[in-house]
Amino acid sequence: MRATQWMAMALGVWLAVSAGATAGVQSLDGSLPSPAAGSYSTVLAADLLGGIYACDGNALYKYSGSAFTPLYTGIVAAGGVAFDPSALAVSADGSAAYVASGYSGHIVEIDMAKATARHLSGATLSNGNYGIAVDPIYGLAFVTSSWTSGSNYAQSLYLLDPIGNGSLTLLDDFDGTGWAGGGIAFTPTGELFVPVPTAYSAWPKDDEFTVDLYRFSRSWLDSVAAGTASTGAGQLYATGVVVSGSGSVAADPKGHIYLTGADAIYGINTAGSLMIVAGDPALNAWDMWGCGFMGLAYDAKEDRLVTGYAASFGDAFGLTAADPAPEPATAGLVALGLVALAARLRQGGAPLRRGKARRRKR
Repeated sequence: MRATQWMAMALGVWLAVSAGATAGVQSLDGSLPSPAAGSYSTVLAADLLGGIYACDGNALYKYSGSAFTPLYTGIVAAGGVAFDPSALAVSADGSAAYVASGYSGHIVEIDMAKATARHLSGATLSNGNYGIAVDPIYGLAFVTSSWTSGSNYAQSLYLLDPIGNGSLTLLDDFDGTGWAGGGIAFTPTGELFVPVPTAYSAWPKDDEFTVDLYRFSRSWLDSVAAGTASTGAGQLYATGVVVSGSGSVAADPKGHIYLTGADAIYGINTAGSLMIVAGDPALNAWDMWGCGFMGLAYDAKEDRLVTGYAASFGDAFGLTAADPAPEPATAGLVALGLVALAARLRQGGAPLRRGKARRRKR
């Protein structure tokens, strides 16, 4: 069960609560699309050219000026079941999008130029696809699936090959004792981060997830693209970080990782220390169904985090922005690299080789 679902299941009823005014976010024009029927949340993603996208479970939208405009409608999984999005990922040049469903474990690939979508039936996992991210260098998609081991949850990391009906190649397993985690994220410069919850406090206590964070290096990701990667290559980056949930995940070029709970946006810096970027972690996120934060993406063009925020139950989730944690010593060099990559994408020289990586036999 993923981060946006546990609140509804635990409460069993809709509670009229208020998140109150929150520090650290600035309102942008426009509101997020409301979750479609059969869906619990709206998810966000961004490309490296400044595009911001949302999926409500029925349609994929792109933010344009002051509103989200539909790019593709009628997203369904196998058998026409309602699609409950747990994660959205977009390629660096904005040409392709992948939507992972909630507990039903389906993936849909959307071709932006053709405005077509297809269900990757070969990549279906019965235990659920909870996170998905696209490598900005090669355009390869990576998926985490949470699964149960007795009464505990753990996670696995896969490479998604979208050729044909799609297939998944196991890359790493993570043992965990907490509830299932949320998303995964690439930094714009091409490192992959995977949060793995290891413990939680049950309702009615605050939902305190203890998270271990794993990093996958650029050199290892290059070997994945070449078909020579070794399995189990995740490097422990931070341990025992306590957050209220671990729903959507984003990463900035400085190596800071951001996770959303309903009550706050949490950051983990390069020293493994916890930062509160926005919100109030003193609130009980279990009780904040229908308000607080929803969705998260890093907008590389504007160097900001974008998220949905509603102050009270019943309010529309407005698109908001938060400043990422500063790191002046490296920010200038990282910005130069992103400018060069964005220029290459605009000139049609995108370094994307989707579906071309050779698959390792399990």
